Amino acid sequence: MRSSYARGMLVMAASSLVFSAMSLLVPFTRSIDTSIVTAVRFTTGILVIGGLGLFKVIEVKPANWPWLVGRGVFGAASVYLMYFGIVKLGLGMGTILSYTYPVFAALLAPFIIREKLHPDVLAAVAVSFVGIWFVVNPMDAQGAGSPVFSVSVYQLLALLGGLFSAVAVVAIRKLQQTDSPYVIYLAQCVFGMLVIGYPAARSSFAFGMSLWIVLAGIGILATIAQLMMTNAYRDVPATEGSLLAFLVPVVNSLLGVVVFGEKMQPLTIAGGLLVLGACIYVALREKIVDLLA
Repeated sequence: MRSSYARGMLVMAASSLVFSAMSLLVPFTRSIDTSIVTAVRFTTGILVIGGLGLFKVIEVKPANWPWLVGRGVFGAASVYLMYFGIVKLGLGMGTILSYTYPVFAALLAPFIIREKLHPDVLAAVAVSFVGIWFVVNPMDAQGAGSPVFSVSVYQLLALLGGLFSAVAVVAIRKLQQTDSPYVIYLAQCVFGMLVIGYPAARSSFAFGMSLWIVLAGIGILATIAQLMMTNAYRDVPATEGSLLAFLVPVVNSLLGVVVFGEKMQPLTIAGGLLVLGACIYVALREKIVDLLA
């Protein structure tokens, strides 16, 4: 049991690092439409999961169609907005704002799947919103430090991506009762293509082979990371696995500074830590409450 748990935690950590490696490629796609980037990721997922199902490596048998559609549509929108946010805001800020989904999921779950909303979770949500305010850094351009309403449309769209991701996460919680992780991921890819396929097809494909290689890398790395995460959850509880998922915004913020020379102001760093801390608490709440009981 201990060896399988250790293996699962290592695979989950490796999955987060592969997700970060995938994110590192996204800024190189600034010259093409984000719908193409998203479509390549979903197409790769369909080919891999469909191939595994075709050769009987896994069973692809959808059960709960309404929730699969919801997971697919909202998950697709969240992926698109995360890529869009990274391109427009930078690797660090774009990822941090997209990874606000646990706090939104905590707020939505009571209304969608009737989960109880506890006062301490509400407090964590409040802390995360303070952190989000710091991350977007709504201060005047002269640096005088007086708050103004200067949140950009791109920042709001990145947050909307976090909200859509939260809806997808709540749907996944529901689908875990009826469908396999492979089917749940395939739903995101299939219904995602139905949403993103038309705008992608209408976009310009007049770009060189180097960008096709980057796109292929994004699709392959995203699919590998997703399958690694799926396998890791066989040996790791969901709460502890979620904790390791927060390696992604941390690593991406560091990569943004080191690779792309992004500026991380002290207030942005403090806000990011507040957001991550609140998300980690929400993810690990049950274990924390059990320890304190």
